[in-house]
Amino acid sequence: MHIYDVCVIGSGAAGGVMAKELCEGGAEVIMLEAGEEVPPARFLSHKWPYELPYRGLRDEKQAPFYPKDISAIRYQDTDSGIGVDRVRVLGGRTLHWNAVTLRYAPRDFRERTLAGIEEDWPLSYQELAPWYEHIEQTIGVCGQDDHLEILPAGKHYLPPLPWRCSEHVLARVGKSMGIPVIPVRKAVLTLPYDQRPPCHYCGHCMDGCDVSSIFTTPDCVLPKARATGRFTLRQNAVAREILTDSSGRAQAVSFIDRITRSEEQVRARVFAVCCATIESARLLLNSKSPQHPDGLGNSNGVVGHYLHGHIGGGVSVYLDELASTKPVNQDGATDHVYVPRYNQLSGKRDYAGGWGIQVNFESYMFPDQAQHLRGYGAPFKAEVRRLQPGYLFLGTFCKAVSARENYVAVDPHQTDAYGIPIPVIHYRFGENDRALWRDHNASLQQLASRLKGTVFSSLDNGPGGFASHEVGTVRMGKDPQTSALNGFCQAHEVKNLFVTDGSSFTTSSEKNPTLTIMALSARAADYIKQQRRLNAL
Repeated sequence: MHIYDVCVIGSGAAGGVMAKELCEGGAEVIMLEAGEEVPPARFLSHKWPYELPYRGLRDEKQAPFYPKDISAIRYQDTDSGIGVDRVRVLGGRTLHWNAVTLRYAPRDFRERTLAGIEEDWPLSYQELAPWYEHIEQTIGVCGQDDHLEILPAGKHYLPPLPWRCSEHVLARVGKSMGIPVIPVRKAVLTLPYDQRPPCHYCGHCMDGCDVSSIFTTPDCVLPKARATGRFTLRQNAVAREILTDSSGRAQAVSFIDRITRSEEQVRARVFAVCCATIESARLLLNSKSPQHPDGLGNSNGVVGHYLHGHIGGGVSVYLDELASTKPVNQDGATDHVYVPRYNQLSGKRDYAGGWGIQVNFESYMFPDQAQHLRGYGAPFKAEVRRLQPGYLFLGTFCKAVSARENYVAVDPHQTDAYGIPIPVIHYRFGENDRALWRDHNASLQQLASRLKGTVFSSLDNGPGGFASHEVGTVRMGKDPQTSALNGFCQAHEVKNLFVTDGSSFTTSSEKNPTLTIMALSARAADYIKQQRRLNAL
């Protein structure tokens, strides 16, 4: 059987970066992807509601990325409002992400030192900063340096996205309250870049970009890996378990071909698990052997634990000063501005963490106010139209604490369509989460009231999670007894095993995780290249 230098499992933000960096570094790489390619011709981005069976509801436009055979999961002892995202398509969630790319701040790596909770990361912002810069230049990010300590900036940004009228109103009111409003940083092109065209502002970012103006791994990094001549892609390959040799080192991946239903193996010298937070933990927990009876690299029982992500909420404000104005095309590239964390500016709180606000990332195609207004017929339609020009959506992303008692397990007695034990989610919000949520609610309600308009809020529904931003289940750490990985995302117990997706996070902040995932992956790939030259893996 052929032995590859590296086997990368998963093709999303982590796996795509890992494959590109390793192939360009001289490694022969095979990538296993459980899904298959969905080419732009199959995207439903530009379909009108009347062209779709459910009129674009029920996440219909994203359905091609979520085949039915991925649905097997169970939530147990879990608060309401919790949901995890498990995509199965070449490119993973980069195919329909909102592309917000924010760097973690230095303080985000030091929660134990600065806030007395959780654990510090085994690496610092300064160590990751060059890899943030590398990824930003690779993928193309619009925005600017706003000179904020809470949101470090790079040196190579494309011009920011233009602001809508409602966003100028928000900035004016925010300034009066000491709340910053800045141009968003997104992996969306505002100028031609890397042989890709700029955004044409259709507003369908999260349904699949058919012109590659948004970064995706199939369009932007996998072609670079393929150009080296050292890249092999195997689609429809559902990883069942990682097999080990008599010494406990990883030596092969057993996978199921979704088309033929046959079980096959791929051998490699190094393995990079990039399946996303739930599936990476599931794969390791299902990889049991005499050397690893509790799952691969899990003798301390850490794998699967410390599940967390973003706590989310939202408020829609229909601004009085823009209501009844002449309708204009505001579709844009979803959010064009961002409200970085600001609660730290007004003194110490009785909780740790904060929140950021992403603005106007909901589609303008569906008038949300129609679901809340009473009435029928012409007067009802007139009120919907009157309010629409003033639409301003404020979506919040709050820090959640990384706690051991929140975890994903596997159930050996319940399997999916391929006979693989399913994941089981256990999650409860902690007191810090709820204290932050209460303060966040009060602040958001105050901001909404100052904006002056008709307000529709989801805050009364309580906190929810995780906005597709779940992290933490195969976490990094300095102590091998309380973590699964070292600072290079390398397993403490299995030296030729790396995990570089969101599951590797020690803690989370209010910022989107994807840029950090890619930076960690690039850094880990560089480490793998160094270790291979030393014959240390």
